[in-house]
Amino acid sequence: MHWYNGSLIALRRKEKGWTQQNVSSQIGLSRNQIIAMEKGRFTGGIKYLRKYLDLLGLKVTIIENQTDLPQLNELANIFKEDE
Repeated sequence: MHWYNGSLIALRRKEKGWTQQNVSSQIGLSRNQIIAMEKGRFTGGIKYLRKYLDLLGLKVTIIENQTDLPQLNELANIFKEDE
């Protein structure tokens, strides 16, 4: 299950010139856990993800689910030109 986009995590790690193995050694997680985090498929505890994010200078933000956004079939009406 993807519950976040891990591409920013991988990008930040690469910008720092670190390999997944470097990160694994620094924070005491397996390389497979690092890979899962970077793919957005990590199913371990949030404290482990946060440990990696702290190392990278990133953070987790929780926001309210936006269920009132327009649906695709409503866009034509929203953006139709005035007559």
